[in-house]
Parts: sequence; structure tokens; C-alpha cells
Amino acid sequence: MSSSTQTASYADDAAGAEAALDLLISGSRKGGKKLLKCPSDPTPSSWHLCLPPHFNAALGLKFAYKQKVTNRQVAERWKEWVQSGNFDFNEGSIIYDTDVCGLNTWGEKLAAIESYVVIGKTRPVSLRIINEDVTDSVKTHRDPGLVTFKIYVPDPEPGLTSICIREVTLTQDEFVRFAISGKSPS
Repeated sequence: MSSSTQTASYADDAAGAEAALDLLISGSRKGGKKLLKCPSDPTPSSWHLCLPPHFNAALGLKFAYKQKVTNRQVAERWKEWVQSGNFDFNEGSIIYDTDVCGLNTWGEKLAAIESYVVIGKTRPVSLRIINEDVTDSVKTHRDPGLVTFKIYVPDPEPGLTSICIREVTLTQDEFVRFAISGKSPS
């Protein structure tokens, strides 16, 4: 039995990530084949917000064991990045529009960004199984969750402050689209 790491395909830019997101939230079987972004690389510069690797789990990205079975025997086993639509951005997270990981002070970060968001109330994406007595069938309902966040911009007046320009409530799905493209349905 061999053990190797497989390479998943991922979206290279915001347009590709939006297409992959559409497949994920529509429930398409093709949904989990393409990752929204490369989990180990910086977020593509075409994205609206910067989601470094520590946001992988919130984006539904995880490293999972996979295996190939031949004649009821495990022939090959490997680890691979997989994408789910189980988004779970958490309260208190701060997400900038550019990578500020190497910057040490608030002043340096404020000078480098155009905006950032602070996440407030959240509810993760969840699946609920519904038994329909009339048709004797089982259906799965996907609750797209909830994210309330505030958008901040640096204060144009000298100092180390920022201004909240808007508070927004979206589903987790819509928040991921906002992070990718900056588009929100509101």
C-alpha cells in the first residue's frame, strides 16, 4: 500500500473562486472538486479580502485522508485538501483587504489597508435532515448560516483610528462571495 499526497485543483483568481462557490452552494456533485483558493498560498490578489491559511477551516478547506480500494483492499492511501460548503466564520475575527501578517504595529497595518471587517454575530452553515411522512422520503436542507460584520476604513485625519462605515448581515455563503468579490446583495 502506498501513501502519497495528492494535489487538488484550486481557483487561481476571484472569477474562478466565484464559479466554484456557485457549484458548492448549489449542491452540485462537482462542488467539492475545486478548492476556492490554494490553502497554503496567500489569497489571490483579485480577492476583495485577504484570507490567510488560518482561515482555511472557516472557508470549508480541510486536509482529509483519501483511499483507493481495489478488490475490497485498500490499494492506496493519501492526504488531500478538500473543499466543503460548511463555512464557519467566527465572531471576533478581523479580516483585512490586504495581507498584513508581516506588519507588527497597528499603525503599519492601518497605513497598508483600504478597509477591514470585524465579524460580530455568526451562525455556521448546517445541514438538517427532514423526513417527509407524506412521500416517505428524506431530504436534506442546507441552512446557509449567518454573519454580521462591520466594515471599517482608516480615518483620513492623522492618528491611529478607523471609522465604521457600515454594518452588514449576510449568510455565510454571501459573506464568502463578499470576501471573494466585494459583492454583497445588500
